[in-house]
Amino acid sequence: MKYIISFISLLSINLSNSQSTVIDDKYLEDQFYIGLHYNSLRNSPADFNQNKFSSTLLLGFIRDIPLNEMRNFGMGAGLGLAFSSINSNLKFENINNILNSSVIDPNSFEKNKWNVSKLELPIEIRWRTSTPESYKFWRVYLGFKMSYILSSSYKFESEKLSFKLNRLPFRKINNGVMLNAGNNTWNLSLYMGLKPLFNDEFRKLNHELKDLKDFSVGLIFYIL
Repeated sequence: MKYIISFISLLSINLSNSQSTVIDDKYLEDQFYIGLHYNSLRNSPADFNQNKFSSTLLLGFIRDIPLNEMRNFGMGAGLGLAFSSINSNLKFENINNILNSSVIDPNSFEKNKWNVSKLELPIEIRWRTSTPESYKFWRVYLGFKMSYILSSSYKFESEKLSFKLNRLPFRKINNGVMLNAGNNTWNLSLYMGLKPLFNDEFRKLNHELKDLKDFSVGLIFYIL
């Protein structure tokens, strides 16, 4: 992870230093982004815990739409990808063609992880202190994000057992609110899911997971 952050930091600094010195009063900002989040889960069942590092890698494009003459207030709308993983003691297992879940002893396995790839559509309200002459400024972006699951997988490994599952019963379309704020290269990024992770059918059979929702916090870097 430290190598990813170092690469992003160097890339952001180099691109910022290479910006044209010509003043453009129709400038746009913060249209490409890349981020790294730590994932947590809200409303989890008793004895549930996460182990190792659960992360989300974000990347995408947001069209900057200034709404005033100073171009420091506006909107953003875009398209991105997210690659998420959760390491925990929540085990999934197919029994008689029915997917069951259970919270197990954290010491009873070597690997218990799910991965999800998502297409995301972020929409933001944007405020910043940028000017045509400066590329270092404060920003506060509040937004809403819809996501569509492209693929999901689960892998379990223990001393005696190993198996993999595809297409976990996640809600196919989900949404949440987000806040990105900071100065220059370093920006804090928060995301909170508004709907449960799993689909209605699975939640009916697994009541302890019916309100499980996303929460993640990390860093986001804007380029150009």
